Order: sequence, then C-alpha cells, then structure tokens
Amino acid sequence: MIYKSISFQLFIALFVLILFVKCNYLTNNINDKIIARIGDELLYLSDIYNDLENLSGSDSLIKSKNLIENWARKKLLFEKSKLNLSLSTQEELDVLVDNYRHDLFAATYKELILKNQIDTIINLNEIKDYYDQNINNFKLNEDIFKIRYLLIPTENKNLNDIKKKLVRFEKEDLFFLDSLSYQYTEFNFNDSIWIDKNEFLNSLKIEKDFNFKNINLVKKFFQFKNSSDIFMLYIDDHVKVSEIPPFDYVYSMIKNIVYNRRKLKFIKDFEKDILQDAIQENKFKIYN
Repeated sequence: MIYKSISFQLFIALFVLILFVKCNYLTNNINDKIIARIGDELLYLSDIYNDLENLSGSDSLIKSKNLIENWARKKLLFEKSKLNLSLSTQEELDVLVDNYRHDLFAATYKELILKNQIDTIINLNEIKDYYDQNINNFKLNEDIFKIRYLLIPTENKNLNDIKKKLVRFEKEDLFFLDSLSYQYTEFNFNDSIWIDKNEFLNSLKIEKDFNFKNINLVKKFFQFKNSSDIFMLYIDDHVKVSEIPPFDYVYSMIKNIVYNRRKLKFIKDFEKDILQDAIQENKFKIYN
C-alpha cells in the first residue's frame, strides 16, 4: 500500500523538507510542497503544517508520518467503499451527509443569531418568579448543609477561645481564627456555600459515623476528639431530604432553566419568522 511504501530515506528527505519549510514558511518566500499522493488526490505540506508547529525535528518527523498515513487511510478507505458499497447504500449515505450538512449549517447560523441578538441578562425577579411558581419541583433528594470547621491538636492552648469564636463567628472572630490558622491541621470557614450529604460526611475528620437523621442541626456545635486532635464543627444551616431547598441553593440552576427557555422561544420565533418571510417574498409555497 502507498503509505507503507514510504522508505526511511524518503522520510529523511521529508524531515529536511519540513525543517526547510518551517524556517521559510513565516516569510512566505516558498511555494507549497506536495508531500503525498493517492491517485489524483494530493496532500500538501500546508495541510499538515499547523499540526507540526512547535515540535522538535524528530517529533515533526514522527508526527508527519502519522498524519500522512492517516490521510492515506482515509482516502483509500473512501475509494474502497465507493467500489464495494451498493449504489442504493451510497445514495442513502449521500442523503444522510446532505441532511447533516444542512443541519450543521443551520445550527451554526442559529448559534450566531443567538449570540448576537438574544438578551443574556436574567434579572433576579425572573429567577424568583420561576422559583415561586415551581417551588414543589425543587424538593431535595438529599440533605444539604452550611458548615464551618477546624481540626486542631489537643494540646493547643486556645481551645476555649477558638470554640467560642467559631460559634459566634462575627467579623472580629473570623479575624482571630484566621490569625491562628497556622495552628490548625485543617480548616474551612466558608460557610456561605451549601454542600451535599457526601461532602458533609467527607468533611468529618474524626467522627465518620455521625448520625444526622431526624435531628435538627441548625445552629448546632459539635466537638469530636481522638488521641491527637480535636475536631470542631459548627452547622450554620441544614435542610433535610424532601424539603424545599433555599433560593440561593437553586439560584444557578433556575438561571440556566430560564435562559434555556428563552433560547428555545427565541429559536422557535426565529424559525417561524423565516417561514413567514419566505411566504411573503413568494420564495415558499405549498401546493394543494
């Protein structure tokens, strides 16, 4: 086969050619070079040049060989398929290819129209309205939590102060806790983010069998201890499975829903307008 017949000497020549062209390509001082042929089909160096940029000499040689062989396989397989597939199969494939081409062009054009014309700003009232109107559709399938915690060696001298400030957690408390962060084995004070059950359980550094079922955990402090460390946990908020999640938990999801609904309506109206314009311009007519 053609791609197997390329000799080592030819690839050395190709290697030299690639180096020469790469040196001169940017100055546009040379004509394009033919590097392979399948029947009347030609492969030019410019066809693979972008794939060879920023590669070393030896890497360029290996890469160019692979690119040429892949190109040859595709061309040869296409030739074989044209010879061996039935005419009816080829016609069916031509229809599929034509349909795909039309769909691809249409989808790309619609994305361009969307990008340039649709309003991407989703105001807060729209999101709140959707939340209020569909609130029962957002029931949780697992518990969610807002927590802060720290893991600290048992011999630490500031345990009482740390506990007090972790619970109260006002601005000056956070400043104090941050100032001692070098003493913690691990910590997380970002309690503004909701986490799911698995994230909650993974955050427990000592008590892995924590049972939170049928317990109201809102504004609760817990402390667990082992031989070397104390784990302090404060649960700022907790919403149980099957309950309605807070607005901030589903905010991003609803924003995407509202935007996607807007996109679908925009495309539907756009396609309707195209059809109506074609009828008015006498470009489209349905015959009885």
